[in-house]
Amino acid sequence: MEIFEYKENKITVDGMDIFYKTAGEGKPFLILHGWGASSVSWMRVTENLASKGFEVIVPDLPGFGKTPDPKEPWTSENYASFILKFIRTIKLDDFYLLGHSFGGGLALLLASGHKTKIAKLILCDAAVVREERLNCRQKISQILAKIGGKAASESFLYPFYAKVAYFISGNYDYYKANALMRETFKKVIDEDLTHLLGSVDQPTLVVWGEEDKATPLEDAFKISETIKSSELKIITGTGHNPHRTAPEKLSDIIISFLNK
Repeated sequence: MEIFEYKENKITVDGMDIFYKTAGEGKPFLILHGWGASSVSWMRVTENLASKGFEVIVPDLPGFGKTPDPKEPWTSENYASFILKFIRTIKLDDFYLLGHSFGGGLALLLASGHKTKIAKLILCDAAVVREERLNCRQKISQILAKIGGKAASESFLYPFYAKVAYFISGNYDYYKANALMRETFKKVIDEDLTHLLGSVDQPTLVVWGEEDKATPLEDAFKISETIKSSELKIITGTGHNPHRTAPEKLSDIIISFLNK
């Protein structure tokens, strides 16, 4: 496979410097990464897509990678509006859009409520369904109770216990974030976007890791059943991040969908 060099780019949108990577030439393909990630996490998939005749664009969303934090806690709609301005600034038109996890929710917002010419939509382990599952504090409390309860909280080892609890509960992204991004996380995690699914009219690929614990496989079925023009592909043996654990398989599924 031909090796593509990544181009590092920086532009200013609403007074904020946003960094993004590009690779390849052809029809534009925009990728929105998940929470706690950056453009770097999508390099292997980016290279695969670039080798098949696509111009791949992967920004570091505000608060991640090289792009600075927003000046105040943002909602998903704040992010979507910012991305729309980014799209217009780099003059993207008639492009493919992929969103993973948190970025999947943003991609859904762009496809359903904003005037953008998205040719095809790909939702990868997308954080769209926010049903009443145990919240962050409840999960952590349960785990800490199991490993010592009050005794653990009073121990000098408590920071270690807390770190383990956040990791096991699936909320390690919250634990790692700074104060501003924790407030953003709390806003985003409460936003259920399922009401937007019915308004998507683009051909849509829903692709999911079979063993995803962060956004369960049941979410994939719900999303695919609600979006009329969609198809569902499940990647066995992988979890929430197929772009990291199964990049070749994910790339093949994406390319097959785009070439239909």
